[in-house]
Amino acid sequence: MHRTGAHPALLPSAAVAICGAIWGCYWYPLRWLEAAGLGGAWVSVIFFATTALSPIPWMFNRAAWQGFRQNFAGGALLGLAFTLYTVSLLLTDVIDAILLFYLTPVWSTLAGLALFGERLTPQRLIAIALGFAGMAFILGFDNGLPMPSRSGDWLALVSGMIWAAGTMRSVRKPSSSIMLPVLSFSGGGLIASLGVAIIAMRADSSLATFSNPEAVMPWAIIIALLVFVPPNFLVLWAAQRLDSGRVGILLMTEVLAGAITAALLSGEAFGAMEITGTLLIAGAGLIEVFGRR
Repeated sequence: MHRTGAHPALLPSAAVAICGAIWGCYWYPLRWLEAAGLGGAWVSVIFFATTALSPIPWMFNRAAWQGFRQNFAGGALLGLAFTLYTVSLLLTDVIDAILLFYLTPVWSTLAGLALFGERLTPQRLIAIALGFAGMAFILGFDNGLPMPSRSGDWLALVSGMIWAAGTMRSVRKPSSSIMLPVLSFSGGGLIASLGVAIIAMRADSSLATFSNPEAVMPWAIIIALLVFVPPNFLVLWAAQRLDSGRVGILLMTEVLAGAITAALLSGEAFGAMEITGTLLIAGAGLIEVFGRR
């Protein structure tokens, strides 16, 4: 793990928090592009393809490729996770997708216990309990035991698990170059996005819509360059310098930004249950991070 300066975690922590806030508004251009005729699967393909081209200046430096094999797995997992998360934002309520994804601190805690022999402290028990309680409030109690009821719910939940695995892998096998994490992330995401697009086409899903490309494609590339590529560079850089639990909580600025923008712009319900779930999951993340100190 890289450590420089008196406060080595300050800059990467600030970068992750800012990127989380940007991603909290990520759902809006996704839905705008979908309404304009570009399905979510193809939006994801374009976004990841744009990201894959961004490390070109580094690719000609042979030294930058050192450690590619051990770095690829972590980045590819993160790319797969973000692909599933992108799709989930179009298949369920915005706040439900965001909050189910942000159970990542819970999954990081459980993985640390199961795989790396970390101690089960009272703080972590409370974090796990709060995380699952928050999920229960988000999903509701109308039909008995709270379980994901829509495909988007399941995708958001699974994407959070995969993201936790990817961040844990990245922090344990850091790269000296930003090129490798970005290329691995975009490569994994591009393959996953193409897979989703093929499945969506066979299922005749709206996710595979591709109409009016001349008008929509330039906007998709512009949006990718503004709200997708820069945050990904920063988060992937920071994920190698912070533990996965801290990355998870700092990215919870997305929960705040997503809750506000969804309440104002999406017309979706955001009542007492959603507010309670938000507070519980945010509390789980805070306790998990402080428990790691």
